[in-house]
Amino acid sequence: MELSVREAATLMGRTPRAIRAQVASGKLPGRKKGGRWRISSEALPLDEARRRGLQAKADGLRRAVERVLPSRTASTSGDRRRSVADLGSFQAGSSLLRELADRGDEVLGTAAADQARELLQEALLDLSEAAHHYDRSAKLAACLRCRAGLARATGLLLLAAPDPQASPVFDWLTLLETEALPALAGFIRWVERLEAAG
Repeated sequence: MELSVREAATLMGRTPRAIRAQVASGKLPGRKKGGRWRISSEALPLDEARRRGLQAKADGLRRAVERVLPSRTASTSGDRRRSVADLGSFQAGSSLLRELADRGDEVLGTAAADQARELLQEALLDLSEAAHHYDRSAKLAACLRCRAGLARATGLLLLAAPDPQASPVFDWLTLLETEALPALAGFIRWVERLEAAG
C-alpha cells in the first residue's frame, strides 16, 4: 500500500517535513506520482504487529469510504472517467476545510477562520467546475481561479496565524503547499495540453 507523506508522518510520529527530507535524501524509499511523494508502507520501519494492525485499519477504512462515497474510477475499471473527488488537490483541500471547521476558530479566530473556509470552499467549487466543464478555455479559467483561491488561503493562514510554524497551522500550510497546489498544477498542465490540442 502506498502512503502520502502526511500518512507516513502520522504512522511514524514525525512531521511531514522530516519524512520529505528522509525521502529526498534516500533514507526512506519513495517515488513521485502526480507531483507528490508516495511511500510504500512496507518501507516504513515498523514492527510486524504494528504493520498488520495498520493494514487492517486501512483496509477497514477504505471499505467504509467506498461504501459511503464510492469513487467512480473504482467502479468503472478500464474507463477513464474520473470524479472531482478523485483529484488529489480536491482531497487535500476538502481535508483542510474539515480541519478548519473543527479547529479553525480556536487557532485563527472566528473571522480569519471564516474567511479561510470561504476561500477554500470557493476554490474547491472552482475545481469542481473545472473537472466537469466541457469547454477547454472555461476549464482552464476555473483551474486558474482555484489556484488563486488556494494561494490566497495560504497567504491568509500565514497572516492570521499567531505562529505559522506551530501545529496545526504548519500542517495546514504544508497540506496546501506540498499536496493541494502541486496536485492542482498537474491537473492544470493536463488542461493546458487539452487546450493546446484544441
